[in-house]
Amino acid sequence: MRTKQKQLYGFTIVELLIVIVIIGILAAITIVAFNGVQARANDSRMKSISSQITKAMMLWNTDSGVAPKGGWSSAIAYDGTNCSDGTGGWIYKGAYVCSLEDILLGKNLIPAGLILGAPKNKNYGTPTDGRTSFMIYPCSGTDRFAFYWFLESPSSSDSTNLAAVETSGCPTAPRLTYGMRAATILQF
Repeated sequence: MRTKQKQLYGFTIVELLIVIVIIGILAAITIVAFNGVQARANDSRMKSISSQITKAMMLWNTDSGVAPKGGWSSAIAYDGTNCSDGTGGWIYKGAYVCSLEDILLGKNLIPAGLILGAPKNKNYGTPTDGRTSFMIYPCSGTDRFAFYWFLESPSSSDSTNLAAVETSGCPTAPRLTYGMRAATILQF
């Protein structure tokens, strides 16, 4: 006499583990791809903002005929025209007594919140906004300035431009100390 066994349907432990591992691998690939997209989007935003700031500084120079001052060692607040002293550094409003952002905002050359709304410099400091993402420093000579900004994943072109700025008599501290990864020279 034959006994009839009830057949059970389902997945074995091995089959379940294989599916879980495959799902984990796909999730990891998706996360890595998303992070790359996010870094490229942040870098694109930084390049756009740096272009706006560069154009604003050039407009300032065209209108006033002088290079904007401000930055570290500024002792007198912005008076509506130019800072009376200062020699570069961070450009955001509040970093120094008189900053480059004060000047550009005062003449409506950049919108309020542009710098603070920039992506964060992940190489320096704890702010969660863009206040440590842009710097300007005088180069050797009085009419050239190096404008630096942070990028998460600089292209080879960005790295080449940064190296060219630094080998032309401009300071290396923004890259070495503050993690800036892109730069251009402004001639005033």
